[in-house]
Amino acid sequence: MTPPPPVIYNKHVQCVAVDEIATLQRGTSITRKEITNGNIPVVAGGRKPAYFHNNANRGGETIVVAGSGAYAGFVSFWKESIFVSDGFSIKSNGSQTLTKYIFYVLKSNQNQIYNMKQRGGGVPHIYIKNIAPFRIPVPPLEIQHEIVDILDKFDALVNDLSIGLPAEINARRKQYEYYRDRLLTFKEAA
Repeated sequence: MTPPPPVIYNKHVQCVAVDEIATLQRGTSITRKEITNGNIPVVAGGRKPAYFHNNANRGGETIVVAGSGAYAGFVSFWKESIFVSDGFSIKSNGSQTLTKYIFYVLKSNQNQIYNMKQRGGGVPHIYIKNIAPFRIPVPPLEIQHEIVDILDKFDALVNDLSIGLPAEINARRKQYEYYRDRLLTFKEAA
């Protein structure tokens, strides 16, 4: 079966399947008994590392999609070396796309990915074959960089307590001082 032709949004953005722009690779099964304690996160079927190992099977920027269990389909992004276990990884396979851009597009479609789960046998699963044909818009690299930069800043503002919360507290403090000064400043009666 031949894949459908790319959908063209405009002359600069076309929609292509994930497996056309990225390498999707299954994780390696490992049990708690098989690990050697270390500082490499073992990314399995949850939202956080299951445990830590001394060897990695993926390096650099990596997207991981949890393979089974309650969080099957959960999309996460890792900058550091990791060991992918119950799930699969996605990495850009060339100069056409940024791995982080692919992550943000997949993350923005998180609910749709959750709905791809195979539910036979009681334990939900998601497979490479579910994500590989998923089509995403691919703008020029320069635009991808801009999108990633903007979303990284928002992510830091929302999720990094050392950045977002102090800035918000400072803004509210200035707002409070402004209104306090305005409300407590009275003009002299003539």
